[in-house]
Amino acid sequence: MASPQLEIRDLRVVIAIGSAGTTAAAAERLHLTQSAVSRALQVAEAHAGTALFTRTARGLVPTEAGAAVLSAAPALLFELAALERRLREPAPQPRRVRLVAECYMAYPWLAEVVLSLRRTAPAVRIEMPIEHSQRAPDALAKGELDAAMLTSPAPQGVLSQALFEDELVFLVSASHPLARKAALKPRDVAESTLLVPNARSGDGWFLRQVFGARPPRVRAERLPVTEAIVELARAGVGVAVLSEWVAAPYLRAPESGLKMLRLAKGPLVRRWRFAYRPELAPAAPLLVDAILGARPIARLEPPAAAPAPRRRAETRQKQGRLSARER
Repeated sequence: MASPQLEIRDLRVVIAIGSAGTTAAAAERLHLTQSAVSRALQVAEAHAGTALFTRTARGLVPTEAGAAVLSAAPALLFELAALERRLREPAPQPRRVRLVAECYMAYPWLAEVVLSLRRTAPAVRIEMPIEHSQRAPDALAKGELDAAMLTSPAPQGVLSQALFEDELVFLVSASHPLARKAALKPRDVAESTLLVPNARSGDGWFLRQVFGARPPRVRAERLPVTEAIVELARAGVGVAVLSEWVAAPYLRAPESGLKMLRLAKGPLVRRWRFAYRPELAPAAPLLVDAILGARPIARLEPPAAAPAPRRRAETRQKQGRLSARER
């Protein structure tokens, strides 16, 4: 077998497909046509000397080799971007950056941002005053923070740019009654005890996405530690609501005893933005690159595609013919 000869463009297309799950969705992110992304994937796999994704009815699932590329590629691209910036721009001025994430589930991998910047931009010192996490937009507007990763709208007077998307999924014990379902309906969520992180900043968005404009009261047990949320879900105490990047390692564990569920009406996708005060603008590109280089690329099973209308009509016609025969 020829030695792998991956190129930078190969890494970018693999990351896009790994995040999106399909070539069509990846094409939107890369601003290319779907056929161009399909050809780019073929080239990447030729350069790798092996298949990077398995084609399934639900989308593209990384192979073992694809998972290895997805694990390493973001950090490699960040290191390259940092080197290029160092060659064309003066070194950043020494400064402290107070950065938080609006969702606590981001903090386990944000430590990688700190480590990356210590190597590539030691003059930039990241501090994470996490006590501001639950009121990040307000703290940013008042100057108590320099930057924040937000899923809620950025406040007036600050700058922002898109980062990425992640999906919230539901984890239940394999023995839980809901585990027999293919997907959850809003009623299933309303009747369950939800196991969630402490932060309340995303509550309004979550309730609107699940229930619409008039959400019911829900039972929520708030826990400060992810492991506690997962273990209570595994024990059948309730339904965990977690980001895909948190859920993925637990689901991949052998005999996890967990099942992942989505809403029947579609995945719960959050859009993250990097919001920062204007005085941080010179360092913002460096910070954005570091965040994108550190974030995990979740590799959960793609959502099931809804059957085409024609198929549904054909199914109803067949059912009608069967009913007529039975009569």
